[in-house]
Amino acid sequence: MEERIREILAKLLSVRSLTCSEAERTQAEWFTDFFKAMPYFQKHPEETGAYEIPDDPYGRSVPYALLRGKKTDTVVLSGHFDIVSSEEYGAAEDYAYRLGSVELERMLRDFPLTEEQRADLESGEWLWGRGVADMQGGLAIHAALFEEYARQAEAGTLGGSILFVPVPDEESYSAGMRSAVEVFRMLQSRYGLNYKLMIDPEPTREVDGTLVLPLGSVGKVMPTVLVQGKKAHAGKYYEGLSAVSLLAEIHLRTNGSLEFCDVFENEASVPPTWASLRDRKRGYDVSIPHRACGYFTVLSFSSTPEDIERKLRQICAEAFTAQVEKMDGDYRRFKTMNRSERLEQIYYEPCVMSFRELCALLRERDGDGFEKFFAAAYARATAEVDSGRMSYPDATVNIMEETLNYSGIQYPITLIGFAPPYYPPVHSDQVAGKEGYGTMALQFVAEFSKREYGQSIVPENYFNGISDLSYSALTAPFDYASLSGNMPLWGDAYRINFEAMKSIAIPSVIYGPVGKEYHTYAERVNKHSLFHVIPAATRALIEYMWTV
Repeated sequence: MEERIREILAKLLSVRSLTCSEAERTQAEWFTDFFKAMPYFQKHPEETGAYEIPDDPYGRSVPYALLRGKKTDTVVLSGHFDIVSSEEYGAAEDYAYRLGSVELERMLRDFPLTEEQRADLESGEWLWGRGVADMQGGLAIHAALFEEYARQAEAGTLGGSILFVPVPDEESYSAGMRSAVEVFRMLQSRYGLNYKLMIDPEPTREVDGTLVLPLGSVGKVMPTVLVQGKKAHAGKYYEGLSAVSLLAEIHLRTNGSLEFCDVFENEASVPPTWASLRDRKRGYDVSIPHRACGYFTVLSFSSTPEDIERKLRQICAEAFTAQVEKMDGDYRRFKTMNRSERLEQIYYEPCVMSFRELCALLRERDGDGFEKFFAAAYARATAEVDSGRMSYPDATVNIMEETLNYSGIQYPITLIGFAPPYYPPVHSDQVAGKEGYGTMALQFVAEFSKREYGQSIVPENYFNGISDLSYSALTAPFDYASLSGNMPLWGDAYRINFEAMKSIAIPSVIYGPVGKEYHTYAERVNKHSLFHVIPAATRALIEYMWTV
């Protein structure tokens, strides 16, 4: 097993399947060929294939393979094969894709390392390089186990069924898993599969010698805020209203705000953080910024997009009022300093509107005209995303601003929308009809690991790192129409099949080899965990889930 895991991992690393690149297509082709070469699939070619991601700019696909055993009870193996970029390795970058590279370890000794990193490097107990932990090490385990089970399936001795679906694009927008949902539903319908558990081999976190096994995955919403103030010459400061000041006030009231944190059994979601905040001026001039925009991440266990929008609307209104009142107070003092001032009061009516509401207003005013305008704006935004020139959030801001331009609104306004990607929160104990499956899997693995390896495991309700498990089931109902209406790029550019997610209803857990500091030059995976503990425990868990 160790030798085979090492061989597969070395091959996966060598492809350098950077997220949002054509190399992901190469990686998918490797998995497709890997499956087809197995004698079982030469006899059952209809049970493997590659699902092409619709309208994907990189031509990516989702490879899949189903081993049908004596029962339709099915365990799903998954995991992403895309990786993040590796420029931080500098001159050592090429060696980061060579498994077990002595040259990489030699060069890393000259990097600024912490005491823990240096101790791990000297111990010889870790493999280093891009993707070894996140998460091609886990995929190599699943692939090696799948080969074993394929031999059993060919011999007719496989106890249950196994579906292996490695996916691209988890590191960016999860196009792979959003498309894989279609594969799950197709195979479920065709073969009557009863999905018992999905195992996602993200690197497992170790705290003081104890492994942490998540039973669910946090949700993610990305509110996008476009603020329009009032333009004026800088020399006429009090005749304008800075959009930057308004947006900055919103930022101060939301960034790191505990008001957005969800709490579940003494665990809390991490507070929001802004990824972008800037004015919309195309160049320099001596004028007060007319518009400003930004977007931020809100992580949730239970809060719906509607809940988050409701909180944000209130904050935006309060921020607007606070800034106008401050400006008015400043002006009253300024009047005592400057005899030429004649304004009685500075006042603007607060106006906060969702993108959905603005579109409804424009459709009512000019239905056909607006639809024609929006179709053209949507096509431009989609082309920018597909070409790689623009991210989903930035394209969302563009289409929001074009729509505001089209509206002709001149007064100060705050416009709220949502940008892709969206990740629903999921908890494996809350899947309808399969309540408690996550805890059942956890308890089994904990007992096995303790008995066989002396390794302790404790539960964690939600993995805060965001993962593809969000699309395995729907455990937090919300208004899908409300979300899609408030997400300008919803449609051909970005879609989620919520009905399919509801249909497949797969309880899921994150369980992979122990890894550290992925996405950095110190990324590493523990050899004993990779080659021995996780393969044995995963095999035992698969076979246990066939029996419950």
